[in-house]
Amino acid sequence: MFTRFISAARSVGRGNRVADNNRPRGVPIVLTASAIEMSDFKLNPFIAFTGGFPSKIVPIRLLRKSWYPITPDNGDGSAHFAPYGLRKIEALLMKEFGEESVVTCTPDNIRKFVGPDTKVIGVSTMDPLGIGFVSRTYTSLVAIGGEPMAAAEFKCLMKHPMLKKKNRKAKLIVGGSGAWQIERGGMQDEYKIDAIVIGESDRTGLEIFRKVMKGEPLPRVIHTEKPACEEIPTIKNPALFGVTEITRGCGKGCQFCSPTMRTFYSFPLEKIKREAELNARAGSRMVVLQTDDLFLYKHRERFVPNREAIGELVNTIGKIEGVEYLQPAHASLPPAVYDPKMIEEIAPVLVDKGRWECHGRKVASVEVGIETGSVRLLEKHMRGKALPLEPKDWPEIVTQAVGILNDNDICPLATLVVGLPGETEEDTLATMELVDDLWGTELFYVPLFFTSEEECLLSSARQADLRHLTDLHWEFFATCWRHNINIWSPDIDGKIMVASAVLYPLYYRWKHGAKIGKAMKIFGGLGGRARQRKAAG
Repeated sequence: MFTRFISAARSVGRGNRVADNNRPRGVPIVLTASAIEMSDFKLNPFIAFTGGFPSKIVPIRLLRKSWYPITPDNGDGSAHFAPYGLRKIEALLMKEFGEESVVTCTPDNIRKFVGPDTKVIGVSTMDPLGIGFVSRTYTSLVAIGGEPMAAAEFKCLMKHPMLKKKNRKAKLIVGGSGAWQIERGGMQDEYKIDAIVIGESDRTGLEIFRKVMKGEPLPRVIHTEKPACEEIPTIKNPALFGVTEITRGCGKGCQFCSPTMRTFYSFPLEKIKREAELNARAGSRMVVLQTDDLFLYKHRERFVPNREAIGELVNTIGKIEGVEYLQPAHASLPPAVYDPKMIEEIAPVLVDKGRWECHGRKVASVEVGIETGSVRLLEKHMRGKALPLEPKDWPEIVTQAVGILNDNDICPLATLVVGLPGETEEDTLATMELVDDLWGTELFYVPLFFTSEEECLLSSARQADLRHLTDLHWEFFATCWRHNINIWSPDIDGKIMVASAVLYPLYYRWKHGAKIGKAMKIFGGLGGRARQRKAAG
C-alpha cells in the first residue's frame, strides 16, 4: 500500500515543490496537524469517531501503527494526503506566496522544513482539548484510560521541539474547527500559541499570513469573516479520505450546530469534479462528499431536494476512474420521506461504491442526525430539521425515512443528543420510544452529550455531563449500544455479556454508582429492553 501511494504521488506530479533536503534554512510557511488528524484510519471515516475515546487503554505507539497510521510522505517529505481544511488554506497560500514557499507535512517531518527562514507554522485541529461531542461523552462514560486520543495527540504535537517557543522564531498559529477550545480552555499561553484563528479562513486567513510574512503583529485571538463563494479555493494537493466539498453551511437553524452559522453555498459540479479527480489521481480509493446534508445540494425553496442535481452529482463522481468508494459525509432524513424516488435513483451507485457490509451484504451508509424523539425539543431547538416536512411529525418522519433507506440498502449512522437545554424526563422517554420503534432496523446509533460549541447559538448553554445523567439516560445509552451490537456485531455478544458482568461489580459500580446496574444488564444483553426484544423476536 505504501509503495502504491508513493508511486501515485510521483505520477501525479502535483506535490509541494520544496527541494529534498536542499532547504536547510527552512520553508517560509509550514502547515501541519497532529498524528491522529494526519491519518485516514485505514480509509474508514466512521472509525475516526474513536479519536474521542480514551488514549491510555492502548499505548499510543500501537494505536499509531495499527489504528490510525499516519499518511505517507512524498519524496521530499511533504504529506501525500492531508486534512481537507489544511489543503484549502494551503491552496490560498500557494497562490499568494508561491508553491515553493508553502509545505504541508506530518509531525514526523516538521524538522525537515522548519528553519531560520520559517516565518510561520500553521496547525489545524479539530478537538485539541478533547471537549467535543464524542470526546466529552465517551471519555467520561468509559472512564478508563485518561484524556481522549485527539487531545493526547495535540498535546504531543505542541511538545514537538520545533514548536516550543524557546526553539523557534516563527509564529505559531492554530486554526481549524476545534481552535475555539484552546481559548475557552485557557491553554494559549501553556502551548505558546501566538494566534488562535476561529472560524472559516478562506477570506481572513490570507490577510493573517500576509501580516506574519511582513513581520506585523497579530491579535491573540482572531474571529474570521465569512467568505464569499468565489473566495473559496480549489485544493491543489490531495486530501485525506479524498474529501471533496459539495456544499458549505446549512441554514436550517439547529441551535447546537455550528454549520448553520455559515453562509450556505452549493459548489459548481465542475469544481467538485476537479477536486474529486485530483484525489483519485493521487491514489485515494475513496471520495467523501463533504457536506452538512447531501440533500441540500442545489436545493429548492423550503429545502425541497433537487432530485436531478443530486442524481447528476452522485453519478458523475461515481464514474471517476479510481474511485472505489463514494461516501456522503452527512444527510438529513426528511428528504427521503419527501422524495423516496430520489433515494431509489441514487442508492445503486452509493451501494455499489459502498465501503460497508451488514448481515452479509454490501450496503451504503451516511451520518444522519436524529438527535431527539421529542417534538417539543425539536420545535424549541431545531425546528428547521424537519423541513421540507413538519416538526409535529418528527418521530414518524424518522421511522419512515430509516425504512426507506434500509429498503434501498442504505444503513445510516445516527447521532442522538442527551441533555439538550430544557430536556425533561418526558422528552427522554419520547426519544426512548423512538429508539424502541426503530429496534431491529439497520442503523448505527451514536448517542452523545449535548456540548455547547463556540460557533453555535447555544454556545453559552449548560452542557450535559455525568453529574446530570438520570437512570433513564443510562438506560438510553445502553439500549442504543445494545442495538448496535445486535445489528452490526452479534458475534461478540458473548464477550460483551461476560465483560459487563465482570466490569460492573469490579469497577463501574464504584465509578458511576449502583444506578447503572440496569444499564449494564441491558448493554450486556442480560435484561431490560434487550431481553424483552429478544423474547419478542
